[in-house]
Amino acid sequence: MNRKVITMATLLAAYACTVGAATPHIDTVKLVSYQQKTTAQAATMTNTYKSQVQTKQQSMSVTLPQSIELALKNNRELHQTQWDYEAALSQVDVAQSGKRPAISYGYSANHAIKEVGSVRVTGNEFGHKVGVKMPLYNQALQAQIEASKYSRDGSGAAVEEAEQKAKLTATSNYLSLIMSRNKVGVAEQTVRDYEEHLKNANLQYSVGIVSKSDVLATNTRLENAKTILVEAKHAASVAEARFNNHIGVPVSTSIVTADKELTYKPHKISLEAAKQYGVYHRSDIVRAAMAVKAAEESARRVDASDIPVVDANASGSMGGTSVGATDNKNWTIGATVSWNLWDGGASKANLKVAKVNVEKAKEAYAQTIEAVELQIHEAYLNMKSAEQKIISTRAAVEAGQEDYRIKTLRYRSGVGTNVDVLDAETALATARNNYVDVLYTYNLNVATLERAMGVPVTTAIGDGLSVVNQGANK
Repeated sequence: MNRKVITMATLLAAYACTVGAATPHIDTVKLVSYQQKTTAQAATMTNTYKSQVQTKQQSMSVTLPQSIELALKNNRELHQTQWDYEAALSQVDVAQSGKRPAISYGYSANHAIKEVGSVRVTGNEFGHKVGVKMPLYNQALQAQIEASKYSRDGSGAAVEEAEQKAKLTATSNYLSLIMSRNKVGVAEQTVRDYEEHLKNANLQYSVGIVSKSDVLATNTRLENAKTILVEAKHAASVAEARFNNHIGVPVSTSIVTADKELTYKPHKISLEAAKQYGVYHRSDIVRAAMAVKAAEESARRVDASDIPVVDANASGSMGGTSVGATDNKNWTIGATVSWNLWDGGASKANLKVAKVNVEKAKEAYAQTIEAVELQIHEAYLNMKSAEQKIISTRAAVEAGQEDYRIKTLRYRSGVGTNVDVLDAETALATARNNYVDVLYTYNLNVATLERAMGVPVTTAIGDGLSVVNQGANK
């Protein structure tokens, strides 16, 4: 918002300097004054925000559950959805207010002049009137109330979906931060390996066993590895800032994650069990179902427009020729019936539109179910694929470490080549990075699968199977 205000002020200033020069009737003084005011307001808001931020921690330790809890507490996108739900609650109150008595009061003060033939009579008239009106029978109003309730429930489902999104994003950012730091560790180890080999190459060259090219080639690989290390550290810093932004802490906060390494925990849920649970628990499907019910009630409201409406009413009035006079008193009580007999076909046309909207909502509901099933299917396959890769990449790391050890020993003994050592180190670094990548992918797809299933936000990542089993036992 601050940026928008500043941008608008800048544009107005530019407009004042360019267009204003060509059109003298433009009041540039007012435009400049507006710029100054908006800039001052933006600066005040920014300073207030900074003062609030400075009171927060500059370093913190977090676990994954704590990261999710902070995201649910501080995420601004989620807050907006929660305010939408509050508005939906109020809309129900607005609709229900139509069934409650409405009380009105009026006061009048007039100076009257009456002429009867040639006689003119003047005088003052004062009066009070109180009226009460209450609906007794109104089908359209009742349908409107029910529609607002379904919209409220749909908005509640939207809050849950936003919570699921915030949880998944927090999980993704947490895992990404660990992954990026693990890759920094891989890059640092690669630099150390090249530095050690460079010492060995220099030693071999100093006694005339190898040529200068071995030293140069190793040094080239070392510098490239240092560049990769710089890039890895940069990626880790960006990941930390992104993590901080999502959980609602200053982006410069130093984060210490409780988990230092990505790990593998088998997730043994079946695809069919995941789909079955997701269809009945995913909040997106609930929201789509509530949209269908709301559309049906809206159609019922339109259809009830030609049904009589019955209201009870009562009123009382008193007045006279002086303020506060009660000379004249009138009281009435009764009921009114209003009936829309013919409106030129508007009700019929509106009902057709409402029925079309019902069918459209039903199509959206079916589409949502299909989309959820697809999301579960994709996340499950991705999880299983990553799970299989974990075994192969871990084996590749173990083999690469042994290969590098053997190639290094052979080079030191004078029977191996420098290229063998450099290639072995490159392959080992690639295997280590692949292993980190696949662990990240696996854990992220576990979280993605549980989000697609609609596993409760309070459930720890990876415990979705226990929730599904609990539901099956009920």
